[in-house]
Amino acid sequence: MKILLLCLALVLASDAQLPLPNVLTQVSGPWKTLYISSNNLDKIGKNGPFRIYMRGINVDIPRLKMSFNFYVKVDGECVENSVGASIGRDNLIKAEYNGGNYFRIIDMTPNALIGYDVNVDSKGKITKLASLVGRGAHVNEEDIAKFKKLSREKGIPEENIIYLGDTDNCPNHE
Repeated sequence: MKILLLCLALVLASDAQLPLPNVLTQVSGPWKTLYISSNNLDKIGKNGPFRIYMRGINVDIPRLKMSFNFYVKVDGECVENSVGASIGRDNLIKAEYNGGNYFRIIDMTPNALIGYDVNVDSKGKITKLASLVGRGAHVNEEDIAKFKKLSREKGIPEENIIYLGDTDNCPNHE
């Protein structure tokens, strides 16, 4: 298992990335999940642990720490969560949530953030996830196209892309 995780980390670390300080200075603040995708629909389906309704991201650059504040729905009820993460070499963000997560910011504009996550659950099952979060309820078509392209590149079929904007009735924290 340790070898698998090490290989996974090396694969993720080899991707081309945005300059870390430039991106992180813009990440903190309110965000809302608009689109998610995964190669495992159970993880993003109704009541799935990665059907996440993001509310905010906080970055502590000097300590190389981040926190993600979000809701998940359990039996239709919004349950608030906060997950801490550490920022490692080459922009790799590691968090413990429903197993180990290796997250990268793939693209960012003033109103949109596209991320890619590899989750390794307690049984060693690997799940690929992509997300598009926005500063508001809408992002431009170019950002949506980039998100869909990332999903395809990571082997996630287009039918596994879910728009969450019309199912988000959880409280705001702006």
